[in-house]
Amino acid sequence: MIRNFFKVALRNITRQKAFSAINIFGFAIGLAVCMIISFYVYDDLSYDRFHERSNDIYRLLTKDTSVEDLMYGITSGPLVAGMKEGVPEVLAATRVSNNGRDNIRRADIEQEEDAEQIHTFTLIADTDFFDVFDFKILAGNSETPLKDPNGIYLTPEKAEHVFGDDDPIGKPVDFMEIDGAYVAGIVEQPPTNSSVFYECIVPFRLDWNPIWWDSWRNVALTGYVLLSPDADLPSVKQKIIDYAADNGFAAIWQPQLQKLVNVHLDSGNLRFDTMNFGKGDRSKVISTGIIALFVLFIASINFINLSSARAAKRAKEVGMRKIIGSGRKDLILQFLGESLLITYFAMIIALAIFEISIPHLNEFMHQQTSIDLIRNPHIFLAILGAVTLVGLLAGFYPALIISGFKTLSVLKGSFHTSKSGKILRRILVVGQFTISISLISAVFIVKSQIDYLNNIDIGYNRENVVDLPFQNGEHLQAYQEKVRQLPGIESIGMINSLPGGTLQKFQVFPEGEKTEDGAMFDKIQIDSGLIPTLKMELVYGENFNADMGEANIDNVIINETALRYAGWEGDPTGKTIRIQRENDTQETKTVIGVVKDFNFTTTRRMINPMFLDYSEENFAFLVRINEHQSDTFLAAVEDIYHEFYPEANFRATYLDDVYNFQFRQDQAFASFIAGFSIIAIIISCLGLLGLSSYMTEQRTKEIGIRKVLGSSVMQIVKLLSVDFTRWVVLANFIAWPLTWYAMNLWLNEFVYRMNINVGIFLISGLAVIVIALLTIGVQTVRAANANPVKSLMYE
Repeated sequence: MIRNFFKVALRNITRQKAFSAINIFGFAIGLAVCMIISFYVYDDLSYDRFHERSNDIYRLLTKDTSVEDLMYGITSGPLVAGMKEGVPEVLAATRVSNNGRDNIRRADIEQEEDAEQIHTFTLIADTDFFDVFDFKILAGNSETPLKDPNGIYLTPEKAEHVFGDDDPIGKPVDFMEIDGAYVAGIVEQPPTNSSVFYECIVPFRLDWNPIWWDSWRNVALTGYVLLSPDADLPSVKQKIIDYAADNGFAAIWQPQLQKLVNVHLDSGNLRFDTMNFGKGDRSKVISTGIIALFVLFIASINFINLSSARAAKRAKEVGMRKIIGSGRKDLILQFLGESLLITYFAMIIALAIFEISIPHLNEFMHQQTSIDLIRNPHIFLAILGAVTLVGLLAGFYPALIISGFKTLSVLKGSFHTSKSGKILRRILVVGQFTISISLISAVFIVKSQIDYLNNIDIGYNRENVVDLPFQNGEHLQAYQEKVRQLPGIESIGMINSLPGGTLQKFQVFPEGEKTEDGAMFDKIQIDSGLIPTLKMELVYGENFNADMGEANIDNVIINETALRYAGWEGDPTGKTIRIQRENDTQETKTVIGVVKDFNFTTTRRMINPMFLDYSEENFAFLVRINEHQSDTFLAAVEDIYHEFYPEANFRATYLDDVYNFQFRQDQAFASFIAGFSIIAIIISCLGLLGLSSYMTEQRTKEIGIRKVLGSSVMQIVKLLSVDFTRWVVLANFIAWPLTWYAMNLWLNEFVYRMNINVGIFLISGLAVIVIALLTIGVQTVRAANANPVKSLMYE
C-alpha cells in the first residue's frame, strides 16, 4: 500500500508540473533562507557557551557614575588580583590584556636574519586564566601554566607557522623583548564562537606597565571571575563594590558584573571593549531571527494555500477512489503523503542552497562561522521537524475536507469549496504581504538612517583628508617636511586617534569645581596643524601656537560640552583644569580655546566633555589635499615614504573611509535585510501567481459568459484583479504602523536619528501593489483573451 501511495504521489506531482514547481521551489527558497538566517542567529547565541561553567563566568566592568549610562569593558588590576581573598564566592580571577599583534620568530636558528618574522595576536594573562576558562593545553607545561614569566603558549596553527614540522616545546623565540622567551606549551585554538581570541598567550607581568596595571585609581585591564555555582549574584556584586571602595577605587567608578555568555551580544554600550572578538548586537540577532520566521511563514503560507486550492481539482479522483473501496483514512494518508513528499523534495533543494551559500555569505558578512549538520544532529532534526509540520498542515486541511465530500455530489460535479477555505486563503495572502511590505519599508528606513548619519554636521570636515603612514623616530621630521613640499597640500595635522577609535579618559577638575570627584573627560592629543586640517571651528580663544612647539604642553583646548559642564560663562580662556594622571598625581593646565563640539567616536552616543592636549608624537598623520590632485599626490607620497622607510608597507586611508567604517555592520545589515526582503516578495508573488491561476481557472465559464455578453478584456482583467488588489492594499495598512513602531525602537539607539517619512511607506506599498498586479496580470490577461467558446465548453 505504501508503495502505491508513493507511486500515485509521484504521478500527481509530475502531472501538475507548474503547480509542483511553484510549490517545491517556493518552499525550498523560503526554507533555505530560514536555515541560513537561523544558522547565523544560532552562531551568535552560542558564543562562549562551549565553556563547561560558562554560566558561572563573569567579566568585570566599570560604571562611570559621573556620566549617564557610561560603562567600560575594563577594570582595575588590583581589584581582580585581590578578588579571591576579598570575595569568598570567587573561585578564580584572571587579569587579561589584549596586546594586539606582535612579531615572533624562532631563535634557535644560527642565522637569525634568515628566520621568518611572523605576526601573532597576543593576550597577556595571569595564572588563573586556565582555571577560569576551559581552553585546553595540548602539549607542554600544563601543571603550572603561565607561572614562568618567560614561557609563552602558542596555538597549533601559529606554532606550525613559526616552527614548521619541528617540535616547538622548549624552543627559544624572539618575542616582545622577553629575555629568554621560549615555547612552554601548545594551547588549543579558540573556536570561532569565542569572544576571547588569541594566537599566543604570554604570562602577566606587572613591571611591564605598573602605573596602569597596579593602580586602584586606573582601569586598564580586562578581568574575569569564576563564581561558585551556588553564589548569590546580588550579594556578590555588593561585596565586590564594598571591596573596591575599601581599597581606594575611585569614587566615580563602580564595579559591575557581566555574564560571559552575554559579552558577545550585550556590550554595544561599552567603551574600551577590547576583549570582545567578533562583537555582535542582540537587537540585530532578534531582528534577523524574526525575518527568518517571517520568510518561512510566507513560504509555508504559499505551500498551504496552493495545496488547499488545487486539492479541489482532484474531487472526482476522490470520488472514484471511494467507489473502488478507499476509506477516508486511506484518502487522508494519500494527501498527507503527497504533501510530505513535496516538502522533503524542497528540503533537499534547500540544504543544497544552504551549503552553497554559506561560504559566500561569510565573506560578505565578514564572518568565519561554519556548521556541520552531521555533528549537530539536533539542528538537522529541527529542520526535519519544521518541514514535516508544514507538510502535515498543507496536506491535512484539503485531505480532511475533500475526503469528507459525498461521493455522488463529487461525481455529479455539484460540490463547492467551503466559504471558510476562501476566507482562510485571503487571510494568509494578507499576512504574507504584510510581512513583505514591512521588510521593504525597514530596508528603506535603515538605508535612510545611514545616509542621514553620513550627511550630518559632525563638527569637522573629513572630505579630502588622508591619513598617511609614518613611523616615529629620527626620520619623522624630514619625512613630514618632504611631504609638505608636495603640490596640492592645503594643511597637515597630527592626532592620536582616528574617528571611531577608542579615546583615553581622564578624571578632570575644572577651576571652581565643588565636588571631589570631578568628571571623566575624553582626551585627544593633537598638534597645532590638526584644527585647520579638519576645519574645526574655534568658538573662543585660539589654537596651539606652532612656533611654541613643546611649550604648548601647559595649555589645553576644550569642547563646548566641557565648557557647559564647568559652568563657565562666556570666554573661558585663562581658566584652568586639573587632570588626574596615571600615577595618582594631578597636572594643572590653562584653557586657551574652546572648539565647537565634534563627534569623533560614534554617532550612537552623546558627545562627552573633552580636552585637546598638545603632542608632536601621535598615531595619525593627516593631510588635507586638493581634490583634483589626489591620485598624483598619493603616488608621490609613496615614493617619499619608501625613501625613508624602504622595508615598510605604504597604506594611506581617506578619513571618509575611516568614518564610514563604523557603519559597516549597519550597511551589511541593511543589505542583508534587503536581500531577504526581495526573496520574501518573490516567494509571495510565486504564491500569488499560483493562486491567481487557480482562481482564474475556477471562473473560466463565468469569463466566457461575460465575453459573450459584451465585456471587454480590460473589464475582465479588472474583475479578476480587484479582489487580490484589495487584500494587498489591506496588507499595507496593517504593515505601516507595525513597521513604524519597530523601526522607531531601532532608531532610538542613535543620538542622531532621522524622522520616519510617510513617503517611505507609500513607496514601499505602491511598489508591492505594482509587483502583485504584474504577477496576477499574466494570468488574468491570458484568461480574458481566451476564446469564449472554449471557455463555455470547459469541463
